[in-house]
Amino acid sequence: MTLWAADVGPYVWHEFDADRMRNDIAAVAAAGFRTLRLLLPWDAFMPHPGRVPGIRLRQLDTVLSLAGEQGIVTVPVLFAQALGDCVMLPAYAIDVNTRASVVRPVTDAVVQPGRPKDQYTDSLLTEVQLQWIESLLSAFAGHPAIAMWDLGHDPAGVMRPRRTEQQRSWCARMSAAIHAYGQQTMLTLGADDFLMARGVRPALLAREVDTLGVAVDLDRMHLTEVHGIARTAFFAQLALRLSGGEVPLAIHVSTTERKGSEAERTARDTIESLVEMGCSGVHAMWWAECDERVMSVPPFDRRPDMARRGVMNVHGEPTSFGAGWTAEVAHEPERQPAQPWPAHIDIDDYYSSLPESLVDLQRSWDSGNEGMPAMLSPRSNH
Repeated sequence: MTLWAADVGPYVWHEFDADRMRNDIAAVAAAGFRTLRLLLPWDAFMPHPGRVPGIRLRQLDTVLSLAGEQGIVTVPVLFAQALGDCVMLPAYAIDVNTRASVVRPVTDAVVQPGRPKDQYTDSLLTEVQLQWIESLLSAFAGHPAIAMWDLGHDPAGVMRPRRTEQQRSWCARMSAAIHAYGQQTMLTLGADDFLMARGVRPALLAREVDTLGVAVDLDRMHLTEVHGIARTAFFAQLALRLSGGEVPLAIHVSTTERKGSEAERTARDTIESLVEMGCSGVHAMWWAECDERVMSVPPFDRRPDMARRGVMNVHGEPTSFGAGWTAEVAHEPERQPAQPWPAHIDIDDYYSSLPESLVDLQRSWDSGNEGMPAMLSPRSNH
């Protein structure tokens, strides 16, 4: 899962507290989780062009040591990270000479005027990102508590690429800089990169990284013809196909808190479905729900539901969804072979024909799986 804290939400570095980190990481381990993503916000880790501030290196070292003590491996997340309609950026990464967009740049929890610059093509941002990699990898490459490095969290959600090739070239360059240190990379896209035409081609990006991630909000997927847990199975198979069907695919799941047995069943069925489809990783998106202290700051001021998506509540007890999730992952389900669907797809035609092409695929998938228990087992004759 991805770590944020009950009292500060995603601002764990802006208000760093080693004791809080120690307690949260110990609780994560006690709940049976062994992989933890760490969002490293741009405004906190590269507030000025140059190098990562020494204090951040020391704080990250502390967190990695705490994780290692608990037998947890981490995935630090770099660069653009979508949090609702917000992205945390320093002043030099914000274009103040343009009108504000639907995306809100945030610096130290304060919304800034203007809009994000383009991390894929802006020469200054490119240089800063390479310096960011140099600072972190020269200090932490080979650290036993680091599994791989993530190049973003739904970056197109806050920095939509102008050209497909520009994003691919950027991904190749950043990934190569990390590979040069003998480290692995992943890139976590958003579900909309597979369901909407917003300039992203997962199959091209998958060639440049070792794992592809997808952040999925179960309540906001743009699917109309497939319902219930079948939506998760359909999306997983389509995402595997659109990403090329070969690179490991990790799904990061969030949902608004449901109550009681419904929430527990949703958690269990989601994990079972994603494993059955052949996803290599299944992650709960957020560790903790957030208390009232952070409800007035972005992104929660516009997306209060995001504060209610943790597997633990503000008192450190499992939510209903979290109880089901924790119980299911304790079984250590055996990984299944990837089940991409459909057998063949013209990716360019799919994206150019959206949304009609998506509707057609949903109907075809739903018809082919009609009557199958829990919609979990794909047919081999699609």
